[in-house]
Amino acid sequence: MRPLDRIVFQAETAQVGAFTCPSGDPRFRDSGPIARQLVVFPRTGVWIRHAGSRAFVADPHVITIYNQGQEYTRAPLSADGDRCDWFALTSVLAREIAVVHDARASDAERPFRHPCAPCPPDLYLRQRALFHRLERGGMDELYAEESVIGIVAEAIGAAYGARGGWPGPCDSFDAHLDLVERGRADIIAHARARTTLAEMARRLSVSPFHLCRVFRRVTGMSLHAYRMELRQRLALEPLVGEAISVSRIAANLGFASHSHLTATLRRRLGLTPTRLRRVLSGRER
Repeated sequence: MRPLDRIVFQAETAQVGAFTCPSGDPRFRDSGPIARQLVVFPRTGVWIRHAGSRAFVADPHVITIYNQGQEYTRAPLSADGDRCDWFALTSVLAREIAVVHDARASDAERPFRHPCAPCPPDLYLRQRALFHRLERGGMDELYAEESVIGIVAEAIGAAYGARGGWPGPCDSFDAHLDLVERGRADIIAHARARTTLAEMARRLSVSPFHLCRVFRRVTGMSLHAYRMELRQRLALEPLVGEAISVSRIAANLGFASHSHLTATLRRRLGLTPTRLRRVLSGRER
C-alpha cells in the first residue's frame, strides 16, 4: 500500500510534506495517530474530528493543528479526498512557540491547545510559495528552517488570536456554529457551481435570512465572500507551472471570466495570475 505522506524537506528542526488520501482508500477514515507536532494547510475540504471533540470542516480557509499522538478521524466532503501540506517541528520547538501564547504549554503533554485556526490570505499564499520552493529543492537549509518555523509560529498565533476574534468551529458547538460548519461544508461541496442562496438554504433546511445572518455573525464574512475566497485559494494550485491557462482555471472554478479571476486575485492578494505564477514557481519573491 503506497505511503500517504511525501516528504519534500527534512532537517533536524523541521519537516515539510504533502499528505494525499483518496476518499476510497481504506485508511481515509482513520490513518492513525499523528506522528509529529504540526500545522496543516488543507487543499481540499474534509470533516475532521479530533478524539473527544466535535467535528469541524477543514478547508483552505482553515489551518488544522495537531499534537504528536493526536487521534482523529475524517469524513469526506467531495471526491477529491484529503489533500494537504504539513509543516512539522520538534516537540521542543513546538513548546517554545506555544509558550509565547500560553505559559501552561511549557510542561504540557500536548502544547498546542487549539485544533484549528482561520488562515489569513497572505499566510496561505506564503506557505504555498514556500512549499513549492522546498519541493523543487536547492533552497538554503538555514533559510528553509527559519521560514518553516515562521510559518508554524504564525499559524499558532492565529489560533490564539482567533479566540478573541473569528469564533471559528473550535470554541463551542451550539446551534449557530453547527449551522456555519454545515454551511462551509456545502460551499466546499459546490465550490465550482453557480448555486443560489435559496438552493443552499434548502439543502441546510433553514431560511435564507437565518443562514445569511448566522454565517456573517460567526465568520465575519458573507456566504458569497467566503466562496470567492475559497475559489481564489483553490486557483493557486493550478497556477503552479504553465500547463493550464488562466481562462481554463477561471472556468473550472466558477469565475465569470479570465478578467474576473484576475481582478479577484489582484484585489485579495495584490498580484495578477502572471505574477502569482512567478511567485509560486520561485522566479519572484
